[in-house]
Amino acid sequence: MSTDKTPPPTLTAPPSPDTSASSGPGVLAHHGDFDTARVAQRRARRRRQRKVSIKRPDDTDALPELKRSPTQRVGDAAENEALRLLERAGLVLVARNLACRQGEIDLIMMDRDTLVFVEVRHRAASRFGGAAASVGRAKQRRVQLAAQFFLVYRWKGPLPACRFDVVAQDAQGLHWLRGAFGAVG
Repeated sequence: MSTDKTPPPTLTAPPSPDTSASSGPGVLAHHGDFDTARVAQRRARRRRQRKVSIKRPDDTDALPELKRSPTQRVGDAAENEALRLLERAGLVLVARNLACRQGEIDLIMMDRDTLVFVEVRHRAASRFGGAAASVGRAKQRRVQLAAQFFLVYRWKGPLPACRFDVVAQDAQGLHWLRGAFGAVG
């Protein structure tokens, strides 16, 4: 018996249109859309990472001010004035700018043992009814639903008495309307 140690013959596939002679048989030279998509995903990921780093600077108060529109800045100033008015009257700030899926509340304050949900409105002109008139039924409903959210998910302790106030700022100045609308019914 002879032991012949010759290797078995290897089979190679004929070159396909996607292969290149310089890269050897069976190696793709052009990956087409897959590579293009991968490069695009990488670029998008880098852009998102850059945006995240821009959103979180060391000075957190500087950036939000830059991204506020002039109308938003006027509203912020009106909210600050309303807060000062309410604090001078003895109310204590509990939360500010509560936003949830149901709606948004500008100020949440404590007036002794009553929790006060405050909607702040600013109108430069009163030709459409003024700032107080701009708090319609739909806005009242959204504030009430946001108040329910706050009481259920954020409030700690026994439920206090609640009140809904409106602070309206117009050409005549600030007007504080206590108990402007009722609770959700």
